[in-house]
Order: sequence, then C-alpha cells, then structure tokens
Amino acid sequence: MKFIRLVTVAVLSTTILARGVSAVANEVQKADTDATVNFSAVDEDGNGEDTVVINPVAPEDGGPDVEIAPIDPEGEGNTGPLTIAYAPTMDFGQQVISNQDRTYTMIAEQQPLKDGSGDVPYVSFAQVQDTRGTNEGWDLRVTLSDFENNDAQTRNTTLYGTEIEFTSPTLEYVGNEGNEPVVHAANLVLSAGGEAQSVLAAETGRGAGTSSVVWGDQMELNNSTSDIVRNEGILLHIPGATAKDAVEYAATLTWELNQSPGMAGETIN
Repeated sequence: MKFIRLVTVAVLSTTILARGVSAVANEVQKADTDATVNFSAVDEDGNGEDTVVINPVAPEDGGPDVEIAPIDPEGEGNTGPLTIAYAPTMDFGQQVISNQDRTYTMIAEQQPLKDGSGDVPYVSFAQVQDTRGTNEGWDLRVTLSDFENNDAQTRNTTLYGTEIEFTSPTLEYVGNEGNEPVVHAANLVLSAGGEAQSVLAAETGRGAGTSSVVWGDQMELNNSTSDIVRNEGILLHIPGATAKDAVEYAATLTWELNQSPGMAGETIN
C-alpha cells in the first residue's frame, strides 16, 4: 500500500512540474502598432491617374487578351476621379435600299490583341470609373442624333424614325460586393433625335470602382465563322417608309456622365 501511494505521489509531482514548465514556456508578450493610408481623389498637384480600360470579358472568362484604348473626347487624355473610360462606336455596314421595315445588326467592334498579332471581334460596352471616394452615385446617359448625310446632291438627307436597340445588357463590376450599379432593362430603344436614356446608374452608396454595361456575347463572337462578325446585342431599326438615298448616313451618340445618382433605363426629359 505504501509503495502504491509513493508512486502515486511521484506521478502527481511530475505532472504538476511539467505543467508548471509548460505554463512558463507559453507566456507571450505582444504590442500593437498602427499602419495607415490616406486616400484622395486627386494627387497633391490636382491630377488624377491616366485612365486604363479594364476588359469586361477577361481572358480567364473566355475573352481574348486585348488592350483597349480609352476614349479621348477632348484630345488631351481621359483622366479624373469620375470618368467615362470607354464607349462604343457603331457600324451597321453596307445595306440595300428597301421599302420594308428593316433591322440591321451591328458589325462587332475590333480590339487589338496585346501580343500585337492583330485585331479580334469584341463585345461592345460602356465603362465608368469612379475613384472619387465619396460614394455619391452617378448616372450614365446617352442620346442619339439624327442619321444624316452631307451630300449636297441628295434630296433625302435624314433617316426619319430610326432607332437603335440595346437588346440584352450584362453588368461587369470590379469593386466591393454590394456596391454594384444597375444596367438598363433588355430591349432599350434609343430614338434618333430623341431624349436621353440612362444605361448604367449607381444610387447613393454604390458605384465605386469600375462598372461596365456590356452588349453582346463574347463566346458567340469567338466562335463565329462569318467573314463579317456581327454583334446581336445592338440593332438598328429603319422604317420602310423612310426615303433613303444611295449614300452614307451618320449619327452621333453622345454619352453623358452625371455626378448624381440615377436609375438605369430612365428617360431623361
């Protein structure tokens, strides 16, 4: 009985000693210090960064690895904390005069590959970049002028009743989850000579980062075997009753970015 008790005491003593050593070894000292960064919409000289267009369909998502030049409406670079980085140019091709109502599909825009091997068909899109840091929201609107020709020898200088339709838009957003803006509803119609339409808009508290409204399916463009690749996301409607001369007609799309919150698809009077 004594032997058993002695052994028991020895074991308990060893256990207590081990725990004591362990407790000493696990003591940790710590101290907290600060790291800060302070952002502004512009630098100390009042200049923003040059605009770099972010591809709305990245290579990892099946898009070609292209390098897209930002629009340059003023000819002096496109910068600023709230800016239109890109907007589409539309070409509906060569068509035959018809006295029937006709719908024409836009020829897909071409963008240069980064490796310099040539241009490839790419989706059309309008991109807004918001680095103001104020989360005030914004509204991207577009108007369409009349389709007209400048040939003094022609009689029918205007294509009356012409419309452009944006069929199935998608949103590509680079920013914090929950801050994304909204795009217009499907089949938005833009009338030549008509009112502005909102195509991409952010309410107050949303829209910081890079936002793109995209028209077209990049996978369809990648897989097209046609000599002329067309983008089904943008259509041109011309009434058959509209008289047409055998010349080129051109219109201007005016993209306006308002520094106030808006609602995509809203008609602006």
